Amino acid sequence: MNRKRLFKLCILLAGYTCLISGLTGCYKEIALPVAADFTYQVSNNFVIPATVTLTNATQGGELFTWTFDGGEPATSTQKTPGEVIYRKPGTYTIRLEASNLDGVKQVVEKKITIDSKLSASFSYSIVGDSFAPATVHFANQSVGYDRLEWTFEGGSPATSDQPDPVVRFEVGGSQKVSIKLINAHSTILKDSVITLEPELTADFDLVVPAQYEELEAPVTLNLTNKSAGSVSSSWTMEGADVLQSQQPEPTVRFSKAGIYTITLETSNGKKTKRVSKSITIKPSKGYAYIQNVELGIYSARNSRAIYYSTQLRKAFTEAESIQSPDAGTIDLLFFGLDESFAYNRFLSPSEAASIGLAPVPGVGKTRILNPAQVTDQLDFDKLDADQLKALSIGSPTSDQDDYFDESSPKLVVFENALKQKGVIFIRQYLKDGVNSRIRCDIKVLK
Repeated sequence: MNRKRLFKLCILLAGYTCLISGLTGCYKEIALPVAADFTYQVSNNFVIPATVTLTNATQGGELFTWTFDGGEPATSTQKTPGEVIYRKPGTYTIRLEASNLDGVKQVVEKKITIDSKLSASFSYSIVGDSFAPATVHFANQSVGYDRLEWTFEGGSPATSDQPDPVVRFEVGGSQKVSIKLINAHSTILKDSVITLEPELTADFDLVVPAQYEELEAPVTLNLTNKSAGSVSSSWTMEGADVLQSQQPEPTVRFSKAGIYTITLETSNGKKTKRVSKSITIKPSKGYAYIQNVELGIYSARNSRAIYYSTQLRKAFTEAESIQSPDAGTIDLLFFGLDESFAYNRFLSPSEAASIGLAPVPGVGKTRILNPAQVTDQLDFDKLDADQLKALSIGSPTSDQDDYFDESSPKLVVFENALKQKGVIFIRQYLKDGVNSRIRCDIKVLK
């Protein structure tokens, strides 16, 4: 006989008295219901490997059969099966069949979605060269997402939800690229930077060497190309000895006075830009006027200049390794015995050994007339090319009169190896111990 729980119901018949003896009674047998249910919690934010912890919430059940699609374990008959592990992403069904001893059953199913671990990654390739404007192909290599969102700084389009978008960047330089990955349970963002060649700009500087600082014809200038993002340069040099150049940084010579325009046109193969600058070349007055030249006494010869090139407008110390062709332009050598400035003289640089200096190979020979030997009446500030040309420069008549001191006249006359005559005017004696020096101005024929 089946074991059933019975509700004994005795129904009193209307109008009759129910006698106890002889009656078997009046009964109706009813099976108890089963209400199957469960809840769950998922670790690791629903990302593999995810552990699902189940809680049985069934009412009226005594026997249980669990089925875990894709889980470990795959089945269980425990009321509470413990933990189930999912190692692969996907959407899975958890099935619970609950029954009781009366044979009543109920089934409940619930679905869970387990995601891959979100990982953002992408690569890109530039079509052609990397000069802006540039077209860039992005290749998405991310995993674990349901949808994605791209953001392109400076790009067109500026955003995209396509896996592998194609974007155009009009401006060069560094551009920020972001990819956002989204799934049912989480979101991550990855920022990166792509670098294109700088935006094309055209610019240059006119660099005037010291010997041409007056900008008097003839003059040779250096052109420094400051353009960015370019692969080719073309120069047009109005009024120059050579009118065109394809060199990146040419020199330009102007033989005649005038106002001239130099134009640089630069290109990156996609764009072309140009810039022009003007320069005024003055007529030559025939001589150079060099100011504020400082030359040190003998004890300062390794820290203060003692040699001077009027052609380069450059001073040299004894310690410097003076190489050709610079050595061939040196035309003056100053000797100051000590800081008292009692014994001073200018010499030809070829006479360095006479004052205990190591000879400089390749220097020219200059004729020097120190103050006691200068017989011409000269007003330095008014000296012009004609007066310089008219100077009479013979050999010194006496070595002992070759030295001068602070009280002596301050003019020194010379003629260098190029037959260029000049005058040195000593403006100051600067006393500074072993670093004492003179300061002078020079006028010399070109």
